Amino acid sequence: MCLSVDEQIEADAFVSYWNGVSEQTLEAALARPVHQCVEADLFDGCGGGPDIGRLSADRLSLVVTTRSAYRHSVVKTFVDALRTRLPLTEDLRIRIYSAAQEALMNAVLHGNLRIDGGLRGSLDGLIAAQSIIESKLDSPEIGGAAIRIDAAWTASEVEVTIRDSGDGYDYSGVRPAAEDGASGRGLEILQVFSDRVTVLNGGTTVRLEFQR
Repeated sequence: MCLSVDEQIEADAFVSYWNGVSEQTLEAALARPVHQCVEADLFDGCGGGPDIGRLSADRLSLVVTTRSAYRHSVVKTFVDALRTRLPLTEDLRIRIYSAAQEALMNAVLHGNLRIDGGLRGSLDGLIAAQSIIESKLDSPEIGGAAIRIDAAWTASEVEVTIRDSGDGYDYSGVRPAAEDGASGRGLEILQVFSDRVTVLNGGTTVRLEFQR
């Protein structure tokens, strides 16, 4: 169902549309008072794009294509925008960026692009993987699939959620980072930088929690 004129005007006051060109244009699109930024290629204004609407002042959302998530520094720009909305110590900023960047790359490579992690075990595998990645990024269906980053915060906590459009994975056997051989989309790296990591929606969503 299309938004009414009044609903669209209200939503547009808090939603921006990124052209997908550069980090500079993304920074401008995420500037306050925006609560949600959607890459223009993902939104048609009539139910064919991500859910939009007025978010509360303690939330920030970014929805981009797989292609842009791989080719642009979207996490850095997102965290910089987050920092304009709430005070972050340098240590907390680095931890949020490091964990969110790892989660985003996992979402891109293993979620939407479905790249076999085993390819990265050798030089030939890396070369093959890069060729596959570029081919898939050029596909409108795969390269144009959505990845969403959401942040919410309180006086004591910051929560960042990364959601891909893939099929998920079986994370039931993934062990804590301290155990030898722990694996699962870089989960052990996320645990190092985050105070808590939760995998949701069949493995398509990762929620990262940080104490302030």
